Amino acid sequence: MPTDWRDAGALIRVRAAARAVVLGLLPVLLGWGVWRLERDQPLWRHPYLWSVTRPLTSPGTLPRLVLAFHYPWYGTPAGPARRWRHWNHPRLAMPEGRVLGFHDPPREERAGRLDIGATHYPAHGPYDSRDPRLIHAQLAAARAAGLDGFIVSWWGRESEEAEAFRDLLPAARETGLALAPYYEMGELWKQGGAGVAADLEALIDRHGSDPAWLRVSGAPVILVYAAHRLRPPAWEYVVRRLHAGARRVFLVADSPSPEWLQRQLGWLDRFDALHVYTPATLLARGRSLADAYGQWAALARAAGRPFMPAVAPGFDDRTIRTPGTLVERADGATYDATWRAALAVDPPWILIASWNEWHEGSEIEASQEHGTRYLDATRHWAETFRSGAR
Repeated sequence: MPTDWRDAGALIRVRAAARAVVLGLLPVLLGWGVWRLERDQPLWRHPYLWSVTRPLTSPGTLPRLVLAFHYPWYGTPAGPARRWRHWNHPRLAMPEGRVLGFHDPPREERAGRLDIGATHYPAHGPYDSRDPRLIHAQLAAARAAGLDGFIVSWWGRESEEAEAFRDLLPAARETGLALAPYYEMGELWKQGGAGVAADLEALIDRHGSDPAWLRVSGAPVILVYAAHRLRPPAWEYVVRRLHAGARRVFLVADSPSPEWLQRQLGWLDRFDALHVYTPATLLARGRSLADAYGQWAALARAAGRPFMPAVAPGFDDRTIRTPGTLVERADGATYDATWRAALAVDPPWILIASWNEWHEGSEIEASQEHGTRYLDATRHWAETFRSGAR
């Protein structure tokens, strides 16, 4: 057989194999495309929602509130969790998140201290977030420190944090504190608009009438972490679907920076208010917090939305991340400075990051290192805030 015939036959076989591969991939590519479209542009399959309007919840004059981010995810073998949870946090190599190892709470790291994933050590040691006695003690300490409520980390309708939020509500009713869920979009965005809408529907249907849930003009408040992770068309779908189901909600989104918000014209139209989770990122970069909060507040005001800034005593996540981020507490000076920057924009609410994010060393809850120092400082600053001083 001539060489060119053999070459032609081989070419035909290669082309046939390539066509087979392409044809085999077509269903996969088509399915992937539909999934991406459904995740990021869900309204295309639900055109009836375009006729649904969602009027903004008119907040009127919001009361001055001091709220702290609360993490109900800790567990111990002796508590309701029946296992170590979060105190055994992995050690991560950043930014890829590669696991280097785990903290080992049964092991005594040094005298009087177990090996837990925490920068500082809780005043009475590791605890179980769903222990009823612990819940009442935390709420009582928060009330004594001048807090009006907690913003509770919430990780989806079937999560353990969802059960913890349920457990917190009756205790909050007894103490007069208000609760609002903190929807953790940093991870939950992957389920797309339909998944987010289903989460929020379940949350509102289960607890929306509870008197302990923080409300604005009768609408339950939900704060959203990393709201920018979900695309605007998907948020459009979420808010229209909630309204179509007669589910009122006051949505408070955050943004990564004022510069980001300035570039995303119209992004705030899907939300009722704007907040910042923590000032730590800005402080770690050496930026002026007063300037950044001034920019955020101006952008929110231009959009007709309230702005809620955050304060923090410091930040140190080096026990769980390598390299980590450090913002020194500076003997209380950092906390005071963040309060002054927040007060300068005359906000309706001030958010504290955090009550008990022990992994990141940002807690104000009593610790062995700092005692009740930051609870006492919170009471002072909360009184200053409510007095109208700037």
